[in-house]
Amino acid sequence: MTIAAHSSSNQPWSKRWLHQAWIRLKEASKQDHSTFHYKVLYGSAPSHLFIVLNGQTGNIIVDGLLGPASSDKVYWIKPGQRVEMHYSSIGTRELYLFPFEAMDLEASRAEEQEKFSPVSEGMPAASPSELLTLCEKIFDHWHSGDEVDRFASQAGFQELLHLLFKKQGQHEEALDRVNEYMKHNYWEPVTVGALSEMAGMSRYYFMRSFKDRFGQSAMDYLTELRTNQAKKLLEEGFPLWDIVDKIGYKDPQYFSSQFNKNVGISPRTYTLNRRCKVAAYSWPNIGHLLTLQVIPYAAPIDQFWSDDYRKKYRFDVKHLLSHDYKFNLEALRRSRPDRIVALDEMLPEEEKQKLRQIAPVLFLPWHTENWRKHLQLTAQFLEREKEGERWLARYDQQVENVTECMPMTFKQGTLLIISITSRGINVWGRRAGTVLYDDLGLTCAPGVETIEFTEYVQMEQLAAYDADSILIHVLKDRDSQSEWEHLQRSEAWRTLRAVRSGNVYHTSGQAWLAEPILEYTANRHDHMLQELNALFRAQ
Repeated sequence: MTIAAHSSSNQPWSKRWLHQAWIRLKEASKQDHSTFHYKVLYGSAPSHLFIVLNGQTGNIIVDGLLGPASSDKVYWIKPGQRVEMHYSSIGTRELYLFPFEAMDLEASRAEEQEKFSPVSEGMPAASPSELLTLCEKIFDHWHSGDEVDRFASQAGFQELLHLLFKKQGQHEEALDRVNEYMKHNYWEPVTVGALSEMAGMSRYYFMRSFKDRFGQSAMDYLTELRTNQAKKLLEEGFPLWDIVDKIGYKDPQYFSSQFNKNVGISPRTYTLNRRCKVAAYSWPNIGHLLTLQVIPYAAPIDQFWSDDYRKKYRFDVKHLLSHDYKFNLEALRRSRPDRIVALDEMLPEEEKQKLRQIAPVLFLPWHTENWRKHLQLTAQFLEREKEGERWLARYDQQVENVTECMPMTFKQGTLLIISITSRGINVWGRRAGTVLYDDLGLTCAPGVETIEFTEYVQMEQLAAYDADSILIHVLKDRDSQSEWEHLQRSEAWRTLRAVRSGNVYHTSGQAWLAEPILEYTANRHDHMLQELNALFRAQ
């Protein structure tokens, strides 16, 4: 089968659908989103809806699934979906909201909901500048007070549909066909050279273009397709040798090693652990489950600071949770988990009682116990005490290894840990820096012990900590990098004792380090220890 044989005509928003659809704009509104970081747009969208962002980028969260929001796409929401917006920084931006009615005239009522499936991850516009101009035109005509202008708004909305569905560039269509080909032929031997030839591009241009369009390399995408299909077959009870053949591998040992590398556990462990469906109610619960080699069946994966969980476990998390009690309760009733792990202080007693009616629940004492106790309690609840004990023993051995290669300035002086984000300078407190202050036994700078997790400070306040050494993490986004450049040029930074003595150490910039309060888990502390080990050995 050649790639030309694949088309995107089976996509739910295909151009063919437009010929049999009745569509009418219901409202045109605009919201200013310049002054906040988070907002719930709809607990339950009342109708079909187009959302267009004008201004600085952010994230859109639809039914618990987070994706990037930018001004070159239109986000299509269907009735009943929960929609949230998150922005990493304050900045000039507004949202256009266009609720509309849509009906497939050739489908029966029973078929319509099945057939009609909006694309909430974003539909790219052929011309982003034309998109925003058109949105403003629709909005202005709708609110002019003239009924004739309302008619012009309806016509403008049809023009918006035309802009979305009209033919894309030749290269984009070629990349989409390659993507479809890989979805339907993932078990076949595939090389970058063959794929680039199918797309009619040079090898280098194809590799760069594929990653730009789909967010990952072609080979990583192929591995993801094969891994997810392997998970599906494992859950259905297929033996390992059958799975290896069905997904395009020849050697069972090589497949097992690749599966372990990408998933974090062996195929056998994956099969055994999926027999018990565990729900992680809050973000931090996920890290402890992963440490015990349990991938949650239901969980929130809308982490705005890291896409690690979505990349690795989107297939496994069958039911997405959010930050709304009612939404989560309905999702958990549908998923029917065997166990639920939650945080004690984050839930009112009324909600706890409702969770207990669904399944046995562990409420971890979040503020009164440390992460080690959290892991031990989770292990006990899931009857995995031995796994927890073995993991902690390995972790403590790793602590000893890292201590041996630690620079003397760390051992003898005081330490300050800071993150540079789009919001400014974030100082880590003792609990956030527990790996260094408690496990590695380092002395925190004066004043750090009064901060539980993190605290934003002005650059002039850094001198008060008077640290001998500084461990710094700078986020990779443009605003954070700008903050860091500004800090380095300041007199307040250059006169710090740690800076003058050359005792400033940079982490590699892992995104999850931006939110230590939400990553206070065994899993992430293990990652932190590994990063410190690499940092110290490089000195």
